[in-house]
Amino acid sequence: MLNRSVVNVGRWSALAFGLVYGYTHNASLKSQQVQLDKEADYHRKELLIEQARAAYAKKQLALTTPVKAVENVDIDSPDFDFEKFVADFEAKEKN
Repeated sequence: MLNRSVVNVGRWSALAFGLVYGYTHNASLKSQQVQLDKEADYHRKELLIEQARAAYAKKQLALTTPVKAVENVDIDSPDFDFEKFVADFEAKEKN
């Protein structure tokens, strides 16, 4: 059978190998998680920038779109909007 010292060396070697493997594997998993967190943060910032661009474009479009002239004015209609009527009237006065 095997000598007792050979068995002990094998056990201690397996223990040392397991500790080194566990340490390196843990370090690689941590670095992967850090990389994934960075990518997720980057994509979140990209999404926020795109949303801000869309909101800015919408705001600029609203500012540059001329007020449509009201052709038929029916004051008795329940859908009549007095503010739009006044805004249209002021726009006509400026031109």
